Amino acid sequence: MKRLIVYLNGERVGALDEDESGLLDFRYAPEWTGRSDAMPLSRSLPLQSEPFRGKHARPFFAGILPDEGPRQQIAAILGISERNDFAMLERIGGECAGAVSLLPEDAPAPILGETHVRELSERELEDIVAELPRRPLMAGREGLRLSLAGSGTGR
Repeated sequence: MKRLIVYLNGERVGALDEDESGLLDFRYAPEWTGRSDAMPLSRSLPLQSEPFRGKHARPFFAGILPDEGPRQQIAAILGISERNDFAMLERIGGECAGAVSLLPEDAPAPILGETHVRELSERELEDIVAELPRRPLMAGREGLRLSLAGSGTGR
């Protein structure tokens, strides 16, 4: 079984698992559901201690991934199937839309508002812009992570 930790606004809210058959399973962490200020990830995933399996978990997590065109390109660049939601989340889940992040268990928790900025030369910027049609979100470029729509900080 594979596992990704699910964060909301930088706080751990649960875990998304994929079994050997590719079935997704999401469960809120007890420490999250026990909080007075806990909120659900979505209306389709209300706060509860029981897991959401398969068709109950997949729509939300598939929905935070890029749309079909960019998704196909990103999958091709990363060498994964465009239909494998879990593999896509494994690779780019730290940059999902909105306030949700998915990271491997051994990865440090996201720090809200933390950004690493590197000034680009005019030539570097031109190269990146020229590469975007072939490499949406700069997928696969080592050391470069760009946020998907909705998750930017406005900087």
